[in-house]
This record gives sequence, structure tokens and C-alpha cells, in this order.
Amino acid sequence: MTPGKAAIIYHNGAGRGNAAQLVRPTRQRLVASGWQLVEITRTQYDGHARDELAPSLAKRVDLIVVIAGDGTLREVCSGLSRVASDIPIGFVPTGNANVVARELKIPLQPGPAIDLLAEGKVRQLDIGTLRVHTDAADPLFFLAMVEIGFGARVVHLTHQLRSGRLRAIYRRWGDTVYAVAAVGALASPTERRFQLYVDGTAAPRRATAAIIANTRCYAKGWSMTPDARMDDGRLDLVTRQRCSPGIILRAFHAAAQARRPSAAVSSFEQGQRFLIQSDTPLSVQMDGDPLPGVKWMEVSLAPGRLRLITPQ
Repeated sequence: MTPGKAAIIYHNGAGRGNAAQLVRPTRQRLVASGWQLVEITRTQYDGHARDELAPSLAKRVDLIVVIAGDGTLREVCSGLSRVASDIPIGFVPTGNANVVARELKIPLQPGPAIDLLAEGKVRQLDIGTLRVHTDAADPLFFLAMVEIGFGARVVHLTHQLRSGRLRAIYRRWGDTVYAVAAVGALASPTERRFQLYVDGTAAPRRATAAIIANTRCYAKGWSMTPDARMDDGRLDLVTRQRCSPGIILRAFHAAAQARRPSAAVSSFEQGQRFLIQSDTPLSVQMDGDPLPGVKWMEVSLAPGRLRLITPQ
């Protein structure tokens, strides 16, 4: 792409906590490639990049580089979508999970990821939309997935642990905190049944767990939806009817091998619009962030909404 004006948004609290150290080499690489850097900004709070930074920069720059984790990348994408901007985004991943980077083979090492800003290509990708209230004016946006059930409970427990006594441990050994949360969730299965409608079908199906995914990557290279693609104009759905520890372990064992489990464990299909209803609050996570007490939600697709620099 032709160099123009660029900005950097970084979040120093993400995952490895080294985003601030990468600002200088990123700036140097952009300038050396002909870009005029007009702003470098650190996020101050949740929603800052979505509500203020990205919409403001969309009017002034030709490229936004995000040095952060998946959450900040999603915020920037959401902010640009809200103002109908299609400027491209460069991504230097510094999070713990880095689902999007793993999915698109964006290097996890800082040096190669920074080099990719000048050497990669801009790729048109889909993003998901989520409404959790029937009267919601603006949707939430997600890059990877929305999940109901066991995995969402793990995310909820992890959020509690990393906000409490295990906060310091999470910064250094995030996988350990997730493992503790997974054991806790597995020891107390409380999955509730819900109704799921796919692409406007009249008859609902019932399930105890579901993942509506835009990516193959679930976490750390695992894949719950091995056929998903970020550019195919479809979302991939995997559902489970039962939630026993044995079923859950079989599903995650298959995910660790990036393959589908047997039909007795999970069922798979694709679609563009999903409606979920429940009489009781459900455990839901979106791109690794917990969503509290959801009883109704609509998940759909915004094709080609994200323009991201990826490997050639």
C-alpha cells in the first residue's frame, strides 16, 4: 500500500505487558517505509480505542497500527466500523491468546510482526456482530467467536481470578490461571439448555453449549471449528447437547488436535444469522471477554468489514 499518514495505538496492560517498548521500533520501521506518523496514543480505559481514538483517527490517517492484544484490536475495528471507515489496520500482537494473529499467521515475535507492517498485504476480512438486547441500537463486534457454556464459564472464572489474588501470576503465566479456571469449571458443570435458531429457521434446536466462530483458532492453536475462515462470508457453528465432563474433555481433546470430534460429541454447520434464547441467564464470552447474564442474543456477520495487514 502507498505510504501516507499513520497512527499507533498501544495498550501496555495486554498479555506480555511490553507494548510500550515496541512503540519506538514500530515508529522507526514506519518512518523508514515512508509513513508520516502523526500520533502515538496509549489506551486509558476499556472502550477508549473504540469510542474515541479510532473514530477520531479515521478522519486523519491512512493506517492505524495496533500494538496490543485481541481486545484492543477488536476495539479499533469496532470504532472504525461505527463511522463506516475502511482504513487498514496493522497489528503487532502482545496479548496472551493472540487468536487473530495465530489465525492469520501474523508473527508473534515483535521484530517480524513490525516488519510485516511494511512487507505484508491488506486483506479484506469478515467480522461478527452481536446484539444482546432486542432494542440495542448498535451491535457489539467480534473478531473470533461468541461462546455459550463451558468455555464461557472458564473465561468468567479466569476474569475473576486475574482480577484478584492471581493477577500477578496471570501477567507472567496466563495459561496457568486458565488451567485453574478450567478445572474449577469442569468440577461444577452447570450448563443450561437454550434455544438456537439458524438463519431464520422456524423450529429451534436445543443445546447446552455452542460456539459461533469466525476463526479456526480457539486458543493457543486449538481449533473448535477447523473449517472456519475469516473471509468466507459465513460463521461456523458447533453445538453440544450434553455437558458431562467426559463429553467436554473429548471435545477439547479433539480441539487440541485441530480436528472435529465424533458426531456423538458435537454437531457442525454454517450460517449467517443466529438467534439464541433462554429462560435463565447464560454464561457467554466474546473473544475471551465475559458477558454477564445473557438471556437473548443475535449473532450475525459483517462481510469484509475488516482490512488488516497480513503476510503475503
